This record gives sequence, structure tokens and C-alpha cells, in this order.
Amino acid sequence: MSVDETVPVLIVGGGGSGLLASVVLADLGVESLLVERHPSTSRHPKAHILNARTMEVLAKHGLADEVYAAGSPPERSSAMVWLTSLGGDEPFDRKVLHRVDAYGGGALRERYAAASAYRHGNLGQLWLEPLLRRHAEERTPGGVRFHHELLDLTQDEAWVTARIRDRDTGRVYTVRALYVIGADGGKTVGAALGVRMAGTPTFSEWINLHVRSDFSAFLDHDDAVVNRVSALTGDGRFEHCGVVPMGPDSWGRSSREWTLMVTRSPGEAAALDDDAVVAGVRSTLKLPADHPMEVVSISRWPVEGTVADRFRVGRVFLVGDAAHRHPPSGALGLNTGMQDAHNLAWKLAAVLAGTAGPALLRSYEAERRPVAERVVRRALYSAFNQISMTAGTGVSPVGSPAWNRAQLTALFADTEDGETRRAILGEYFATNRITTEHLGLELGYDYADSPCVLPDGSAPPPRDPLGVDHHPSARPGHRLPHAWLRLGDERVHTHHLVRPGRFLLLAGAAGQGWVEAATAAGIDAYRVGPQPPSPTPPAEPPGSTPPAHGGDWSRLRGHDDDGAVLVRPDGVIAARAHRADAREGKSQWLDRALRVATGRTEPTTPTPEEGQQR
Repeated sequence: MSVDETVPVLIVGGGGSGLLASVVLADLGVESLLVERHPSTSRHPKAHILNARTMEVLAKHGLADEVYAAGSPPERSSAMVWLTSLGGDEPFDRKVLHRVDAYGGGALRERYAAASAYRHGNLGQLWLEPLLRRHAEERTPGGVRFHHELLDLTQDEAWVTARIRDRDTGRVYTVRALYVIGADGGKTVGAALGVRMAGTPTFSEWINLHVRSDFSAFLDHDDAVVNRVSALTGDGRFEHCGVVPMGPDSWGRSSREWTLMVTRSPGEAAALDDDAVVAGVRSTLKLPADHPMEVVSISRWPVEGTVADRFRVGRVFLVGDAAHRHPPSGALGLNTGMQDAHNLAWKLAAVLAGTAGPALLRSYEAERRPVAERVVRRALYSAFNQISMTAGTGVSPVGSPAWNRAQLTALFADTEDGETRRAILGEYFATNRITTEHLGLELGYDYADSPCVLPDGSAPPPRDPLGVDHHPSARPGHRLPHAWLRLGDERVHTHHLVRPGRFLLLAGAAGQGWVEAATAAGIDAYRVGPQPPSPTPPAEPPGSTPPAHGGDWSRLRGHDDDGAVLVRPDGVIAARAHRADAREGKSQWLDRALRVATGRTEPTTPTPEEGQQR
């Protein structure tokens, strides 16, 4: 087969994951070609919440500030609110069933700020993807092609060969790549390679309406990132509808654009045309008949909870929805996909640059597949939990209309019984924290079993089975804990020190030898000591590197003043020396740790005693 173009990396799919992969690869000096079968980025708002870990990644590539500027301010996206309706005149209409601080907002802010220097972002894909596309096109001129469709691909030991069609002109051309990233939502790449999705198959269909309307008169609050309406219909059943402000110029109750979200069984959804969907949503929200609402678009997609049986087939890697699919509950899908792309991109860049062995690429599936499995399980729990919470109202699927109306009326009565009912309902809704606050899930992933992490024999930190609480740890395989440091006159945080494509070594106050060994190996390195008691630190010996200072880091690092941690370019701890070891010099230890972290040698597991000696 004749070849028209050759590139190191071909990216198939121009959503959030594919576009981020293009940006990261460009920043690491790797040429790529991205093809996307649609003529433009998403036409629908889709996912919108970007968690702290994703914002760390975006910040590393100069994107976070733009995302924050284009999205909602934190005070307009800090709560989740459940309502009985937007309109209506029943005694139980336009009531608040429950409200809770969400996604690092309100009372959660301090706990989230202790875990990361970056707050959540809130920007729908309709606006996020053009931002990412612009950066990808600027950094890879001619390397981002929309309305170009992958027809098929084949691979051998050396290359992947793809046939691509320009859907504007009909021209078919052939691209040869060393590696392929499948970021197409599983539309083409995974199926062509025989990848199977295992887990919970389609069990419902989600219908999203993108509308323009003024709902400010129906809402008394201004801080909800999501409103969830559970309305009692005329026949006494609950109907549910998400009401999500999408900005884009004003936010909260003053948003001009919204996503309205309903779910139906696949059979029921197929029987509903667009007019029926709109009428049903208006009825559920109990909007006045004359209230204007422009429907911009309607999207439908199957809801499942599945994970690919393989994230890699030869030279082809799957990221995002091509590798895992789940309900939108908890805002985990887009975040997990973009983090997949980030994990993979630096490894591809290192292998292509010759600074890592091909074995490094084995760690992608070893690290990301367990994360995907946990995320899918959590999204399923959250989806089913949000349905079950309204059982606390006393409204029953088998109750008569009169019974259910009486239950909801009693819930809001100004009586002792009403107060008790509301307190009990609050207990039901308290379980929703697994959807709106899951730091342990977002930041507490563990790559300790990766073939490219050097274990130190230490025990893992506590793990909250709910994923709510995060226990930061500098144990190898964990995300670098966030801590603020004083570097000269500058206040920086640990993740600020991690540069794209670069390893980082953080040594203790007595670790000048570590710094020298790391610098000789081309690694960014700092000594970090405890916060000095006075503004004037003691004088340093001639030729030494002045240390950074950080009391929190000294508490979190898990090693002595003469120990060190080695951090990968993606901000994950690759290795930790608890203290200097006379049996193995610093340069030798660092060389061994780097060889493991870059896939050039297999790790060995030390005993706990050996780990404490190193």
C-alpha cells in the first residue's frame, strides 16, 4: 500500500481527550496528526465539570486560566440543589427538597484547597473543545483535520497504516504512524481491533436538550452547578429532569443557556420524537405554557457501565470513551478520558525521544484500566443512588396519586410531622456525597502495581471505600501530594515544580547530594526543608543549592531529611528513598529508579525493612 503521509502519532477523534493529547504531544516536541469525522467540535454542551486533577493537567500546558476565565466563577457553581418543580401552584411545587455543597464549593472549599492548588472548572464541551482545538491547531499547524474519517487501519511490528477519507472532497489517503491513539468514543478504532466492552450494557438512554431560556424567575438560588427537579406528575409519579446552567456569559440563575437532562428506557426513548421530548420536559418542569424556551439541539445517547477488555492492541492505544463508558453521574467521564490522554502522551513522547524503553508503554493499561474500572463502578452507584434518594419523600411507584400527593404535601407542612419527614429525607440525600464530593476517587488513584514504579516496601495509605476522603501520600505510585513551598521570595506549590516532559527530584534539607546527582542526570531538583522559624534563613555552604521550605511537605513526604522522592512528568511519584543508603550511592539509586520509571528495567519489591533503609 502506498503511503501519502508519515507521522509519529496518529490521533483518531477530536473530542476532549484527543485534542488534549494533541496539545500535550506538541508541547513535548512530538508531531501528530489528529483526524475527526465530524466537521466541528461538539454541537452539544455535554460534560462540563472539570475536577482538580484535570485542572492540574490543563495548567501544566497553559490552558487552565483560559478555562477558568471562560467558565463559571466558583460562587456560581458550588452546590447541587434538588427541587420539586420550576413552576406550578400545588402546595408542594417550587420547593427545595435538598441542597448540598458540591465539587469543592461552599464548606468543602477548605478541604479541596488542601488537596490541590486548582479548584474545579465548569465549562461545557460546546465551549471547551473549541478552546482546546485552537491550541492544538496553533501548536501543530496542519495537524488537526476535522471532517476527515478513519476508514480502516492495519498494523505490523513497525507501523500502523490507516486509510482516511476527506469528507469534504472525497479523497482517500493513507497515513503511516508509529503509534495511534484511539479517542473516537469507540466508534471505529476499538471495533476494528476486536476490542470488547465488558460490564453493564445499555440500561437506559439519556436525552439532553440544549435550550436558551430565562429561568431566573423560577429559581431562588444562584450557586447551583446542577439543579435536579423531581416533579410529581398528574398521575402521581415522580419524573426527574436535570436543569444545568451553561452560561456562557452569565451564570447561576441568570444563565442564558441550559442543558435539560432526562432519562428513559431504550424502548421508551426510541418511541419519543423531539416534539414529545420537549413537551415532556416542559410538563416535568411545570413551566407556564407561554414561557419562551428555544431548543437549540437534542442529543440522545445510551447509558452503560463498561470497560474495554484491552486498552492497547499492538501500537494502538484507547483513551476516553473508547476505553470506558459510564453514566454522567459524578462528572467522571470527560475527566478520566483527559487524564488517560495525559498519562499516555508523556510516555509516547519519552519512547519516541529515546529517553525511555518501549516497555514504558506497558504501564499505560496497567495504570489506567484499574482507574477506569473504579470510576465506572462509582458512576453506576451514583446513578442508581440518585434515583433511590427520592424514596425518602414517601412517594411510592405503586402508591395511588392521592397517596403520593398527600405524602409530598405532608413533607412540606409546617408541623412536627413535616419537620420529622424533612429530617429523614435529609438522611437519604446525605448519601449523595458519593456524587458531589469524591476527592478520594479524583486524586487517590494508586499506580503502585505499575511495572514502571519502584516500590519502597511501605504500606498503602488508608483508602476510603466511598472515595470521599483523600489521604495524600508520597508513596511510589501515588499522585504527588499538594503542598505550598517557599522558594526564595516566591510561594509555589509542589505541582508547579513539575514541568512537562521532565522528571523532578525533591530531597530533604540534608539532600544536597541528591540535588547534585539529579542535576547531573538532567533532572529538575530541589531541597525542601521545614519552614524556617524566622524570615532570614541560615547561610548555605558555598556551592550548595538554597532549599525550598514547606512544613506541609515535610509532613507528607514520608522520608528523612537525607531522603528523596522522584516524580514523573505526569506528577506521579516514581520512587522514594527514605534516607541515604551507604550501600548504594545516590547516583546509583537514582539511575536504578530512572531505569524502572522509563521502562528500561523491571522493579524489584523490597521488604519493609529494606524500604526504610533506603
